[in-house]
Amino acid sequence: MNNHFDKTDEVLVELTLLGDGTAYEELVTRHQRAVMGTAYKVTKNRFSAEDASQDAFVSAWMNLCELRDASKFGAWVCSFAKNCARTLERHYRAAIPDISLDTLEGFEIADEDEPFAEDDLENVRRSVDLLSEKIRETVRLHYFEGKSVAEIAKILSVPVGTVKWRLSEGRKQLRKGYGIMEKTYDENESLVARVMRQVEALKLWQLKNDKTGFEEEYRAVLANVEALEDSKEKSSMLADTLLRGYWWLPGEKNKEVFERIKKSAEDGHNDDVMMTVAYMEHEKYSGEERIRFMRETQIPYYREGGYPKTLAYIWFWLGYEYRKKGEYEEAIRCYEQVMNILTPSDVYYANAKSAIEGEKRSIAAEKNHDVIRYNAGVTGDVYRKINGKLYFWEQPGYGASTDGANGSLFWNMSLCDGLMLDESMKTGDTVTSSDEKITLTYLKNDGACDTPAGHFENCSVYIIDGERYGLTHCETWLCDGVGIVRQIVTRHDDSYEWVLSSYKTSGKGGLLPFEAGNRWEYALAEREATGITERENIFEVTACDAGSVTLSNMNFMAVTGYYDTWEGKTAEARYCYCKNITSDDEILCDVSGAMKRAEELAVTKRQKLHTAIANKVMRRIFETDPTINPDYTEKGRWNFFEYDAIKKSDGKISCDDLRKYSFEWKDMSDCGRKCVGYKVLYSFFFSILQDAAGCLWSDKWQDGYHFDERKSGKYVTKNFNVKGGETVVTPAGTFENCLRVSFDFQAWGYFSGRSEYLFADGVGIVRFEHPYGEDKCAVWQLTEYKGTGKGFFPTDDGLFRRYEADALSDGWHGSVEYTFDEDETGTVMFKNALGNQDRADYEKMKKK
Repeated sequence: MNNHFDKTDEVLVELTLLGDGTAYEELVTRHQRAVMGTAYKVTKNRFSAEDASQDAFVSAWMNLCELRDASKFGAWVCSFAKNCARTLERHYRAAIPDISLDTLEGFEIADEDEPFAEDDLENVRRSVDLLSEKIRETVRLHYFEGKSVAEIAKILSVPVGTVKWRLSEGRKQLRKGYGIMEKTYDENESLVARVMRQVEALKLWQLKNDKTGFEEEYRAVLANVEALEDSKEKSSMLADTLLRGYWWLPGEKNKEVFERIKKSAEDGHNDDVMMTVAYMEHEKYSGEERIRFMRETQIPYYREGGYPKTLAYIWFWLGYEYRKKGEYEEAIRCYEQVMNILTPSDVYYANAKSAIEGEKRSIAAEKNHDVIRYNAGVTGDVYRKINGKLYFWEQPGYGASTDGANGSLFWNMSLCDGLMLDESMKTGDTVTSSDEKITLTYLKNDGACDTPAGHFENCSVYIIDGERYGLTHCETWLCDGVGIVRQIVTRHDDSYEWVLSSYKTSGKGGLLPFEAGNRWEYALAEREATGITERENIFEVTACDAGSVTLSNMNFMAVTGYYDTWEGKTAEARYCYCKNITSDDEILCDVSGAMKRAEELAVTKRQKLHTAIANKVMRRIFETDPTINPDYTEKGRWNFFEYDAIKKSDGKISCDDLRKYSFEWKDMSDCGRKCVGYKVLYSFFFSILQDAAGCLWSDKWQDGYHFDERKSGKYVTKNFNVKGGETVVTPAGTFENCLRVSFDFQAWGYFSGRSEYLFADGVGIVRFEHPYGEDKCAVWQLTEYKGTGKGFFPTDDGLFRRYEADALSDGWHGSVEYTFDEDETGTVMFKNALGNQDRADYEKMKKK
């Protein structure tokens, strides 16, 4: 709590100089009206006045030691405000019309300020109309209706932090609408240095969950970079900029852009970008061919070219290729090369350090006949300190397991736009992510808990709520001088708790005490439900400075047995049905005993249904494999079992694939677009719809509904239309008054392109169409259904839907079945996808 309200400015200045940040907060609170008013007298523009005011307080803080008479802080900071406002005006005068929205009621503004012109207000209103719905509503309430932040939070039933973020984002977007970039300049900077700062700011978009607005900033920064005179620095910046577009804009991900990135990175000797170039080059190969390319072509080229980061990067992923083959000793030798090239502050140094420890354990587990299966998950992490806050920056690595608990504790706590820790937050404060799907709340600072490492008091507890990558809740307990002592996570509807089992820190450094050599080890608080599992989850700081932290994480799991329970035997069948024999090849392993036992142990309606469908798919996988069954009649090509949790909120229906239950077996490497079997891939038409629209159904989808564009991460959906009144005939029957939902989707692989769905009331999807290639179209139709329900996507208990691919030939068969089950925990949807080819046709195709 800030208790400085009764102190004089002179005392507050002295306390600030002694390092008391809350003292300066009181100075800001005390003088912000006067500073804002001073800036407004110059700018006549609320947005610019807010920018200038922020700059003024920052400048004053940076120069505070030069203030001779601390009692005159107010007048002194107002002089900064006037200068900052004038600088802002000079810099943007040609680009900014007068966009004042209203008089700044409550601020100390001179009497001569005149009201804005009606034409200007109308221009601003039109600009506000272009904002997204939630931001537009918030901006109108604040700037047009004069509501306070607290009043708006109450009206909209959202946290105060969400209102502040929406207003900030609204101001930013309106400034861009008037051609104004965010202020990142210094009058004494060179043009190259100024543009370089813009490029660095562009990189910060990787922290945002929502990339809305990125394309506009990307285009502006790219134009500024391209306008520079040719130089090594320009080429390096161009590579950085183009790479961000390649990552986050689907339209920029093409061969032409990649070649431009590569040339710019080479001309600018950009080692960071060259890592991505190297990845794209060796990803064209597989197996032994990839290993040869990396060893014989890439390593010599990047060694001679003087790219140490990229050279180490290739050595690391070469080690991973050996690891996939089970050649752990050779993998370790590759990782040692990485550590010889890099310093402890590099993320791949940390990655290699954890990989060596992981592979040593893999070697021991391989020799231990009691170990049924094992997995080493290794990462290198980098966290960055930006504006006094700690953010999760990057995490390369491998081996993340789909079963059990996600052991990446620091990543778990960073899902709100990458924010890990903001020590300026007070208990009760909430921060909302840019996509408004995640909240971070500082719950309390007096928590107490017991762990194997000891008893910890006065813990600060932070809560993540929302949904991202299946994680819906994360409760992290931090103890000053120790770090994370406890973390409770809910992911894919399963909850688990990590507790600190041992640690080594200096006892200094705050809630996340990062110093080189600090080390933490965590264990699960309760035994795992499926089997006897030994885990090690170790984090160690390899480097730390004023701007960043580098940390290694090794999470090793070894299973020595599965419990004789339904959960245990289901997991045994799911995780043991296949194993790698080379980096690219897998073989099936007999799990018939576990399957049979799961059938015997199933008790509940859901367990019995789950087991029946999963075993049906598993038996089909074995029956259609030529190695396991020499007498096969059909070759398995595209077989899947999925377990999806149905989610309903805000009039939308979506599903969440619970990967810990799902499994697959596929062999489609020889089936390109010209092959009729390509149509079988579209058994994933439910997934295409969810990725493109964000749901499987929305109550907004009525006749005439339309939106031009929707962006989600790297995906873009365009020309989304709903048309009613159609009659559809399928093998399952004739359906009247259907809704046709159509859209264009820019995504990955076969998901991209035009898709059309026909929905029948009470039944759901009855037909799917997806043109591809030249004059080809995948069509899936409803061929059988049991039960009807309410709405255009019913999910009632017991419903069954079967779809088949239309116009298949050359011995191909394609179908997908969905079965719905509802109990007290919610509704789930089981998926049984079949893709097979008759033996004679398969063997004929293979000979070609």
